[in-house]
Amino acid sequence: MKRLLLMVAIAALVATAVSFGTARWFAARQPRSATMLTLHDTAWLKQNLHLTPAQAGEIEKFEAEFQKQFAQMCAAHCNARLALGDELAKPRPDPVKAQACVQRMNKAQADAEHATLEHILKVRTVLTDEQARRYGQLVRDQVCSVIPGGAM
Repeated sequence: MKRLLLMVAIAALVATAVSFGTARWFAARQPRSATMLTLHDTAWLKQNLHLTPAQAGEIEKFEAEFQKQFAQMCAAHCNARLALGDELAKPRPDPVKAQACVQRMNKAQADAEHATLEHILKVRTVLTDEQARRYGQLVRDQVCSVIPGGAM
């Protein structure tokens, strides 16, 4: 009986390791969008959109302001998520408290999406029509390729 139980445990462990390894291998093979890494890089934007020094300077100011806001929203989301985890770890979680944590997480996420939209629109104000067209395409590529959780 003990031997059978040990064999089942080892088989489960091997199956888990193979599953994990396969999932990581497939995930690593997925190409990352170039825009995901570069849309917030003013030097990259300067080169690819042919920004003037004045445009690049304005965008750098916008980016610094956006990153500060975004960091605050990320911190709020993480704090709410940690509070949710703490609540759910209790022997008897309070559903009202857990729901409040989820609502705080949702608010932080919505605030981040609104701030991102405002940032994108603000950047476009300093671009020429052709630069704005190209920037819009880059933003579209990022929005359509970066899907949270890998869902499609």
